[in-house]
Amino acid sequence: MYGSSLLFSQSAYLDKPDLMAYADSCLANLYNFSFQEARHYQQILDRQTPEHPAPAFLEAMIIYWEHFPMTPDDQASKRFIQLMELSVKRALPMVEHKNTYLEGVFFDLFGRAFQAMFWADNGKFGKVLPNLGPMYSRTKEGFKLKDQFNEFYFSSGLYNYHIEAYPEAHPVYKPMLAFMQSGNLKLGLQQLNYAIEHTTFLKVESLMFMSLIQLQYENDLKTTQIYAERLHRLYPLNIYYQGHLVIILLHRHLYEQAKEVVRSMARQEDDYSEMIRLMADGYLFEVAGNNKDARKKYRSTIELADSFGPIADIFKAIGYMGLSRLNEERGQPGEARRQARKAEHLTHYLFILGHQDQDSSGQMDP
Repeated sequence: MYGSSLLFSQSAYLDKPDLMAYADSCLANLYNFSFQEARHYQQILDRQTPEHPAPAFLEAMIIYWEHFPMTPDDQASKRFIQLMELSVKRALPMVEHKNTYLEGVFFDLFGRAFQAMFWADNGKFGKVLPNLGPMYSRTKEGFKLKDQFNEFYFSSGLYNYHIEAYPEAHPVYKPMLAFMQSGNLKLGLQQLNYAIEHTTFLKVESLMFMSLIQLQYENDLKTTQIYAERLHRLYPLNIYYQGHLVIILLHRHLYEQAKEVVRSMARQEDDYSEMIRLMADGYLFEVAGNNKDARKKYRSTIELADSFGPIADIFKAIGYMGLSRLNEERGQPGEARRQARKAEHLTHYLFILGHQDQDSSGQMDP
């Protein structure tokens, strides 16, 4: 028992700045698609702390972003899940020891959470269910631990915001969530902003979720853009953050800025980057009044987005709404409504569906 405790004490990261620095460098590189450099730091940690959950967690994160957008059909997804499960397995004994309790709770929670995110992004909600109970329990533990380990500010903030915002946006779920601990919208945003500045493992996720919250619940494209630009500035080679920013810039009518981001992607030959370019071209052709080419680009966007499954639904929705506007202009209201309904099945974002608009000054108009 004493030997086991000593082993976990020696492999703890919180009291070892050098290990946390390696983890930080690994994460900074993987989010910027510099995977060789990310593996260099992950392998250092693997050699120094082979039984700790962090090396498996970081390897899984490298695989996720290296194969983004990763679908369940990808062989890499199996390795991603295996590594996150390994991270959880290694975390559980750590919870039993005082010196590693904080890290044990953290990796148990987020080894499960990143699996849940992967399945949810791919529309496999049944795969999420087995981890919901343990995640809820660990999240509640994290409320009390955040001042000892700042990473828990992310889970606390996310919970505090979403447990209030989600049922308001989706009232049908209110009875199901009534038994859960209540949250606080304002506190949730404060905690997420704190996590952006004071965490290592979840700094980038905190930034992204703040951007998405402003987009989905606050309907504030101007603030969304602030977070999206920061993500792109820190990780300019990340294709997901590129696409996120281009969407925001186009819908805020900041066309030259959108073109600049698209031009920076010129050497990227992957299909996801091509989908972003097609979508942007369609939107810009439509703005310029070139409806023929806009129609072609929107159709190509939809076709390519379909190959990625639900994770690219926002691009399909933009494509269908573009076709809807073009059909309305052509004098085909029935076809326009049909395309708009397809978009509504793919996204709830009001700025895409045309129920709200936001000009470059940031003022929202009905």
